[in-house]
Amino acid sequence: ARPGQLFGGPYDNNYYLGTLFQLDKDAETQDVELARGDEQIGDTLRSTLAEVISQTVERGAPRGTDFTVINRKGTPPSVEQLGER
Repeated sequence: ARPGQLFGGPYDNNYYLGTLFQLDKDAETQDVELARGDEQIGDTLRSTLAEVISQTVERGAPRGTDFTVINRKGTPPSVEQLGER
């Protein structure tokens, strides 16, 4: 899994601008976009990345597959919707 720039807490043990100001995505940027490879550019909430990785492990995703995880404008998908992506 290849996330974009990570956003969201926890805000410890990491000293960059987003951590110093505790930047987070707004409520309108919760949708998830997945794509094969490493070509997407964007930001990823830590909570989104954690959910995508756990779903990947639970569903037994193929080995050797790399994909990007980016948050976009929209509402967060349900677990079922995320699994279909």
